[in-house]
Amino acid sequence: MTTTTTTPAAQDNKKFLANLPDVLEKARTDGGIPGMSVAILYKGELVFAQGFGKRNRIDPFTKETVTHIASVSKAFTATAIGELVAEGKVDWNKTPVSEYFPEFQLKDPVLTSQLTFADLLSHRTPVPSIDTAWYRNSRSPKELIKQLKHVDIPSSKMTPFLNYNNILYAVAGEAAAQVAGVSYPELIKNRIFEPLSLRSAGLSHPEMARQPNYAMPYDADSFEDARNGIFEEGYIDHIPMADAPAGDIFMDVVDLAKWGRVILKEGELDGKQVLDKESIRETLKPQSIANDDENRRPGFAPTLGYGFGWMLDSYKGHTCVRHGGSNPGYQSNLAFFPDDDLVVAHLTNIDITELPFSLPYYIADGMLGLPTTIEWLSDENVVQETRESYENVAEDLKGGDDLPERIENQPPSHALTDYAGVYTHPVYDTITIRLEEADGCLHLKMRTFDSKVEHYHFELFTALFREFGVKSFVLLTFVTASNGRVEGLRTVLDDDLVLEFKKKEEKEEAQ
Repeated sequence: MTTTTTTPAAQDNKKFLANLPDVLEKARTDGGIPGMSVAILYKGELVFAQGFGKRNRIDPFTKETVTHIASVSKAFTATAIGELVAEGKVDWNKTPVSEYFPEFQLKDPVLTSQLTFADLLSHRTPVPSIDTAWYRNSRSPKELIKQLKHVDIPSSKMTPFLNYNNILYAVAGEAAAQVAGVSYPELIKNRIFEPLSLRSAGLSHPEMARQPNYAMPYDADSFEDARNGIFEEGYIDHIPMADAPAGDIFMDVVDLAKWGRVILKEGELDGKQVLDKESIRETLKPQSIANDDENRRPGFAPTLGYGFGWMLDSYKGHTCVRHGGSNPGYQSNLAFFPDDDLVVAHLTNIDITELPFSLPYYIADGMLGLPTTIEWLSDENVVQETRESYENVAEDLKGGDDLPERIENQPPSHALTDYAGVYTHPVYDTITIRLEEADGCLHLKMRTFDSKVEHYHFELFTALFREFGVKSFVLLTFVTASNGRVEGLRTVLDDDLVLEFKKKEEKEEAQ
């Protein structure tokens, strides 16, 4: 007769996991999350996988529910490039990306000639973020990449510090796809999804919506609304995500955890080496430094590193590799502890929530028997920080620190009709200013953004870029030429980058 014994640690884990559903459901409702799923892999065994709340207005959010994983997609892009490195088709550090992909040209030709895949994937370039220029832009990725030669770059000096840039991940993904002779979606499906049997995985909103069990995205105007279940439901976006390599993958939480363990095992799946081990190791090496010293908490490494699509950290002496992701209406997080063979995956269908960032450490404390030094799921942590995130958004919509003190009784220099027209920029395309007869006010349109424009003082006006999941306060300064006519407008839409839009002449507009 064979007897089995259960160690005290295993008994503790069993109790921890038995209590976890109630803990997570409370954290979900307290944190204002409409729906979510969590999966835990420990020592190769799926010890927990469950959904909570709803994926839409009616149906439950289950462990099979797929959502966008947003920036967690970056590691997939880097890993696919690593497979090409293993085949000798590209290299990480020697060859400029522009040699593989001539469409990629920056304003500074010297910088163009230097940037390698390693530079783009580690976010260590001085190239500013221009996410707004690509947001819901129906142009092809190649067309948009060609426009990068018009972007002003504040410095040509490379930096060891993280300068997060979704657009350069798009460049890397498109360059790799061109080398492989396929589209980016085919590259990821052929090199990652199919070899790893990630059956729930795919790319794009429309493809996700064809799945039988997918989550709709949600947003709330305030933390109180979220806590009370008052949500705005988003939409399935028919406009392709131009920077797909930076964040367009969807899957369910079990496949996300499975992916995390494949990386933890350096490309091994079920005892078989499926992905190149050396390339995986390269993605997990520190390449740049995330300059977040003010946010370092006790128990973590003094410095946060970044590899290729992975944040590299240490928690209470245990190596922790992670990455989060946020798209309008979706938040995701994947974390693994390689020395402990622990993987935690988390998906939600709202993008303002602190819970995905705190949960891996709560689970690590419980599963690994670590001393509790922070009450990760407490109101003081998750609830308060989520509340502050909502408050920060509300403050930003009022102008925040960017809004100068108003000078009263200082009207604009021109009649409102003089500001109306089409303003162009070589990267951000066009802003159309029109005077509406119905309210006698100026209105702004830029792609899918449509906003009322309010006068502030002199030539300074304000507007709100607002649609589902995107809320941004914008300052517009109109520029008068020497002939007394309005010739342009100046604004900041991304990364403190001052943009000059030129007003089209009436003859140009008529063409």
